[in-house]
Amino acid sequence: MEASQQQRRPTIGQSAQRLRQQLGLDLDALDLADAFWLAQFIESDMSSAAPTTASGQDTPASSTDDPSTDPAPRRDKPEVNLYAEPRQTPAAAPTSDADNLEDGTETEDTETEDTETEDTETEDTETEDTETEDTETEDTETEDTSPTPPFPAPAAPALRTRLELGRSLRPLMRKVPSRLRQELDEAATVKQIAETGLWIPVVRPEAERWLELDFVVEDSKTTVIWERTIAELEQLMAYQGAFRTLRTWRLALPESASAPEIQLFPRWRDSREKHAAQRPRSPRELLDPSRRRLVLLLTDCTSSLWWRGIIQDILWSWAEVQPVSIMQLFPERLWTRTALSMGHIVRLGATAPGVPSARLDVTGLPQPQLWDLEDEMDPEETETDPVAAPDRRLVLPIVTPNPQPLKRWAQVIAGSGHEEIPGRVFELSWVQQMVQEQVPDSGGHPRTARQRVAQFRATASDLAQQLAGYMAATPVSLPVIDLLRDEFVPDARQDHVAEVLLSGLLQRCDADEEPDPCRYQFFGDDEPAGAAQRVRDLLLDSVPMRQSRQVLEQLSQRMTDRAGNSLKSFEAFLAAVEESGADLSAAALPLAQVGLDVLHRLGGPHAALARRYETVRQDTGPGRRTSSGSPALQTEEFTVVTFEVESDNVPPEVAPTPALESFDFTVATIQSRQTWFGLGKKWVIHRQEQQGYRFLELLPGDITLEMVAIPEGSFVMGSPDDEPERRDNESPQHEVTVPSFFMGRYPVTQAQWRLVAAMPQLERELKPDPSHFKGDNRPVEQVSWYDAMEFCARLSAHTGREYRLPSEAEWEYACRAGTTTPFHFGEMITTEVANYDGNSTYNGGPKGDNRGETTPVGHFGIANAWGLSDMHGNVWEWCLDHWHNNYGKAPTDGSAWLSEDEGSTRVLRGGSWLDVPRHCRSASRYPDTPRNDGSDDGFRLVSVAPRTL
Repeated sequence: MEASQQQRRPTIGQSAQRLRQQLGLDLDALDLADAFWLAQFIESDMSSAAPTTASGQDTPASSTDDPSTDPAPRRDKPEVNLYAEPRQTPAAAPTSDADNLEDGTETEDTETEDTETEDTETEDTETEDTETEDTETEDTETEDTSPTPPFPAPAAPALRTRLELGRSLRPLMRKVPSRLRQELDEAATVKQIAETGLWIPVVRPEAERWLELDFVVEDSKTTVIWERTIAELEQLMAYQGAFRTLRTWRLALPESASAPEIQLFPRWRDSREKHAAQRPRSPRELLDPSRRRLVLLLTDCTSSLWWRGIIQDILWSWAEVQPVSIMQLFPERLWTRTALSMGHIVRLGATAPGVPSARLDVTGLPQPQLWDLEDEMDPEETETDPVAAPDRRLVLPIVTPNPQPLKRWAQVIAGSGHEEIPGRVFELSWVQQMVQEQVPDSGGHPRTARQRVAQFRATASDLAQQLAGYMAATPVSLPVIDLLRDEFVPDARQDHVAEVLLSGLLQRCDADEEPDPCRYQFFGDDEPAGAAQRVRDLLLDSVPMRQSRQVLEQLSQRMTDRAGNSLKSFEAFLAAVEESGADLSAAALPLAQVGLDVLHRLGGPHAALARRYETVRQDTGPGRRTSSGSPALQTEEFTVVTFEVESDNVPPEVAPTPALESFDFTVATIQSRQTWFGLGKKWVIHRQEQQGYRFLELLPGDITLEMVAIPEGSFVMGSPDDEPERRDNESPQHEVTVPSFFMGRYPVTQAQWRLVAAMPQLERELKPDPSHFKGDNRPVEQVSWYDAMEFCARLSAHTGREYRLPSEAEWEYACRAGTTTPFHFGEMITTEVANYDGNSTYNGGPKGDNRGETTPVGHFGIANAWGLSDMHGNVWEWCLDHWHNNYGKAPTDGSAWLSEDEGSTRVLRGGSWLDVPRHCRSASRYPDTPRNDGSDDGFRLVSVAPRTL
């Protein structure tokens, strides 16, 4: 074995060297081994291979002239059934060893060497390639007899970063001594023979992977969206070698259950018919007090199991004794639109491997001292006093199928101690209370169609917006969405589909109990065509006529192809529906009805065509009856008159508590580094990606305010005595405790100012365009403190949410974001990260650019640790406080320090494009009269969420 390994090692290196010399490929042995590993997932193009006989000999080319031997015709376009056929297992889905076992029997990991070594990777790759070729041959031979799926999956893989995902699991690839298997300890045996002369073998526990995996897939009506993603994840987990055993399960409610009792079925990809013949398993079979079994639940958290509070109890029973995690298939920015919104947003970590989820380190809980008190309660006290019993809480780590989140999750499961991952903490009693009250969200007034569309366009990705525009021209079901992706938006992935489905534009129009895949309708579809509350019409207005017509042509052609007809236009399709009777119109009527609405919306000759075939929509002749036998309803027009009583004392509407979403940003820090021979030092900018939370305030004209969540905490306000170029007015340093609040990600822009300045006046008039340096995305300047206060008042009146200027303590707390250095960048500043007078330097830093004007907000693409940009330089920012010469009697609760004279001097913070760097420090303060409106004066907004007393 050693000789063969020694022969293989230089072979990989020599191959890499030969590729480098002959093809110029810069590959080393490890890169080449990774390429071999990746090759097993690449499906060969069987259509280009020469056909072979059963004996394995090449078939002569002349034999293909025989029509009887021709392969099945290639289907260049997917076939689609608008309203679904029974669910089928994807033909191309990979199968793990666990799926081939009876009743979830474990698959033992036969790997004995570390999969990270080049030798094992090469050897495993050769074996797996052989198995892959055999499997592909068998699939090819049986392809003609298998049923054609109604909507085959696209050729592109659902997971486009398989290699990176596999590497992310390496923290889990540790080994521990086996409790059952033993192997010969050669060194100990030889030593014993030499010392005692006894020829008795010495054995030791065999090393094995420490973790088993239960791969649980929640069976819901939206699972069909994620089937390929789940199948590829399963294959990745099975082949990577990070787990000792792998079992797959389907989690569902029995269809005929009188009480909600969750059941497990082995092999998630089996059909419902196979599962009906199997004995269901209890979820308690997955319990493992040894903490060496990981339960990974793949779900999107949108099914009735979540909203009815059923699945949380099962997850709690698992999480109490072993590690449990959710693989959330939606991207994190959409989590607040799922049942995860019922839990507290937290960060989770661990300092030991295999820690049960209920024992993970939790940060970010509201009022953590109350949670700690519940943990310390005496169990006997809770038994005798049920009122004093602490609420059960479910702690769930959450991971997405992306390399970086998966790597951090693996490090937490392995107990690295230095990583934290996102999670949720559910108070189960509160979840049950929500279910009983049937309150899906925090209330508030229903949004109009224009508000829904405006918010979607402000927050959705470009691909999601394109897909929604095409969907507006069709009846919406999952097969139709799949066709639209293939034909019109090929770059769209499953998460873009999910982004549209959870955008608030659509609502389900079917029930969970129905066997067909999900069907949706746009909000307002029940309204008559042309009504102001129809989301579909607003989306169609943004889509070119040609594209809407093209969608109708494609769908009608596919439907008639499946019916055995060959119609090439939507007009021919309408004529066929009108003449065909019940045979075609029953399935085609939804497309015909939506298509007629679209044609009416397009106007001109399209509207004339819609009027010509209006009888397709409804058979409404006098005395005609519908299919149910009831007389058809007649349409009448009438006028509705409403009276409203105006009052000057109408209370303002209170906006609901905003839903938070995550966002990514880049944090920059500046560090010094010694040059060669210690003759000097240079400054280096380090950038790293971080994540924060925000809510978006949607304003008219597709203008949005990004308000970043600032956590509560304490900090030392002011500057220390040894800080370079400090001022006495920054003393004395004192500790301040600041409650949580929201702060604008950027200073208020000129586009935002113009919009609010056009709102009704409250106290004073606002100039619509006061800035000296023009630009919609530049910060507004030349505004006084009074102007900023009027802006806040108008915005608050419009939104129903309180907006104001920050207090000095809030501003400095948010600017520092946990740092104690002069700048949140570090000990110095440079014009590569901020806009100030670069002719001056600070703390030995370099000179830079003197731009002489403001820059657009977010110009440098960086932020502090909480996601706030442009806190240093660009424009001074007004604060609520009156000016005081020092902090001698300053409040310590984060509130503004005000005096009795309202007209006295106010405070500015942050420095500007005009100032030297010392004025841009986190602790720097500047006094100014509230009427001053210089070209370097701007402001930033703060909002405080309503609190429960």
